[in-house]
Amino acid sequence: MQTYIFQEGSLIPKESHRKVLVADSFLVQDGKVRSFQLHLDRFLRGLDLKVPELRNQFEAFLSQALSLIPKAGRYFPRIEVQDAEKAVLVFTLRVAPEQLGPATLWTYPYPDPRKDLTVKGPELSLGYELRALAQAQGADEAVLLNEHKEISEGSLSSLVWWRGDVLCAPSNEIPWLESVTRHEIFQIAQSMGFHTMLEHRRPEELIGLELWLLSSLQGIRVVKSWLGVSDDFAQGNHVDSFEKRLKLLATTLP
Repeated sequence: MQTYIFQEGSLIPKESHRKVLVADSFLVQDGKVRSFQLHLDRFLRGLDLKVPELRNQFEAFLSQALSLIPKAGRYFPRIEVQDAEKAVLVFTLRVAPEQLGPATLWTYPYPDPRKDLTVKGPELSLGYELRALAQAQGADEAVLLNEHKEISEGSLSSLVWWRGDVLCAPSNEIPWLESVTRHEIFQIAQSMGFHTMLEHRRPEELIGLELWLLSSLQGIRVVKSWLGVSDDFAQGNHVDSFEKRLKLLATTLP
């Protein structure tokens, strides 16, 4: 992993451990990336909201950052705005782990502790802490609930489920962080003629259904068990066709 800070018009290798204001990550595999413009648009909305004064630096920053990503191999680069004495643009080049298999979930036992879901970035460190709590319990991801014990999302991922051939996800009335992969999956479902639905659901109401964890890094991970809830989740027959269509979204990195 190598981190660069954008100073005086250039990316300079430098360690950084500052407060994250805005962040976005995207999987690059052999020079190709899915829905790159959606990632950029999300980051720029956060930039305009949190630190609009850096907008005029972004084009030069992005151009230099993209030139550092190898054309072969699997990488998960991250672009950020960090703040200490002043806000700066930061680029981190990370080697991406391989695709993981079926996932086990664990429910965080308190209401969602995150405070700022207006943009991706401010709650990332908390997300990693919550996932670590889940891993300590033998799970892969922590699921966050609202004050009514309804599902919001994973600590660093989105959660969707199938009711037969209807793709479902938490309602927009429930706080969740904007997800590029969730957007991709819903677009694919609609293009294939599947109905979609947003709803309020508690974990126990999903027993027996086909559940997916979604993220830019891992794509789709089928849920096999949910600690304290059930081991009875359907494997379903949707994942193969959706994974194929996700791959078709990958285009050459600019």
